[in-house]
Amino acid sequence: MRLRTASATDPGLEREENEDTVAVLRNKAGLDSLLVVCDGMGGHAAGQTASSIATKTFTAALAEDGDEGPDVNRLKRACKQANSAVYDASRRNPDWEGMGSTLTAVAIRGGELALVNVGDSPAYLFRNGSAKMIAQDHSWPAEQVRLGVIKPEEAADHPLKHRLTRAIGVWESIQAYTDKVKLEEGDTIVLCSDGVETAGVSIEEMGKLLLKDGDLDKGLKRVIERCRDLGAPDNISLAVARAEVDITATAALPRLKRISQLEKGGG
Repeated sequence: MRLRTASATDPGLEREENEDTVAVLRNKAGLDSLLVVCDGMGGHAAGQTASSIATKTFTAALAEDGDEGPDVNRLKRACKQANSAVYDASRRNPDWEGMGSTLTAVAIRGGELALVNVGDSPAYLFRNGSAKMIAQDHSWPAEQVRLGVIKPEEAADHPLKHRLTRAIGVWESIQAYTDKVKLEEGDTIVLCSDGVETAGVSIEEMGKLLLKDGDLDKGLKRVIERCRDLGAPDNISLAVARAEVDITATAALPRLKRISQLEKGGG
């Protein structure tokens, strides 16, 4: 199975710093593709530092572990190393105290995908006109929904929507969410920071803009331009992988179906 990949990041219109870090690696670490999106927090340099350390440590851990393939235990170990690196850095530098980052990553090889995530940076699978969340939201309202304390509709605009219950580097240890997916031809995987949603771009609209003509780079530009048209109050980052399919079989893209913003997997 051949993959096409692309990534893009933009600071948005209201933030002085871009606290997101995005990485796409091809044919490294025993994988066909590795996609990572980290959204830092802590303000100014601390947030950017956290996301950068998390991304570099995570990718280096996979490149150096001597293993191959999209194994969720590999991803958990790399995630643990990223957490320790950010946590230790924040303890060494008072200016970085309390910094942290989300981390969402997918590792792909031979049609098999493994996912790991900590925080609220989402990952979606677009397949046959439908969109499905494959990451788990670790915001406080989403955790309350999974516990049955509040209803999904109460979480959508909850005042604590951006308070995280899990993040890289904030606590000494973490509990990462993992999952595995068998890819099919035509599948598109999209990882993004929450700047897309914060700008007001729905999952359906993001999918249409991204997949409009099959050109992923142009699609990413359309998504970012749309976010900026809507005010782009936060940083915007996306990493995309698309499984190659016969061009004659994709004369028209089917209409993307609506999904719930809080359709999450188990953990």
